[in-house]
Amino acid sequence: MTGDKTYIRERLRSPRETLGGFPILPRLIDKVRLFHEGHLPKEYGPNLLAPLPFLDGRLLDFTGLRAEDLSAAILGCSDDPCVLSWVLEHGIRRSAEEIRRWKLSIEHSHFSPERVRAILQAYPELGARFDLSRLNPFDLIDLDEGRIERPGIMG
Repeated sequence: MTGDKTYIRERLRSPRETLGGFPILPRLIDKVRLFHEGHLPKEYGPNLLAPLPFLDGRLLDFTGLRAEDLSAAILGCSDDPCVLSWVLEHGIRRSAEEIRRWKLSIEHSHFSPERVRAILQAYPELGARFDLSRLNPFDLIDLDEGRIERPGIMG
């Protein structure tokens, strides 16, 4: 990745951060707002609100929300609680336990061999340090953005 890591860490929350129990959502709020302002690093653009297997797509799939609708809601809300209220009102109703299990499923997921090959193209420096097939999506992002030094260790 080519963006300034300090800028990214200051402007984009970790995918592990939650809102209403939902991981990914706070980061997605940040990404949509930065994109709208013209400040989202260019390498993040292709994955913004992208479908599965990307994290944004996982959130959209789990909540049953359409990318365009969620983006409009984020831009129409002034704060995180407003976005969460909209998600809860318009998305699939999920219990706290369902959300917790979904978050754990991401934390315990690993990339397919095909995804590992694609990820190696985007993250060659991480591929040199770690077996990418053993990383979960949260670790990959937090490692790349400098929040952690090795998988499973929050910094």
